Amino acid sequence: MPIAQVYIPEGTLTPDQRREIVKGIHDVIISVEKLPPTGQTYVLINEVPRDHWGNAGTIYRPT
Repeated sequence: MPIAQVYIPEGTLTPDQRREIVKGIHDVIISVEKLPPTGQTYVLINEVPRDHWGNAGTIYRPT
């Protein structure tokens, strides 16, 4: 039972985008591991507070 974790800045994704990410990651894992399409995978989407996210030494602050 594979588990994938995705970290995103808080409030970045809509519910539809979350569903797309979960489905896409599920499909990739199923394909790579050659499991049946109904195989169990778990995708955990972790929202990181906006001021706890950084890149290249700068705090991430999306507009």
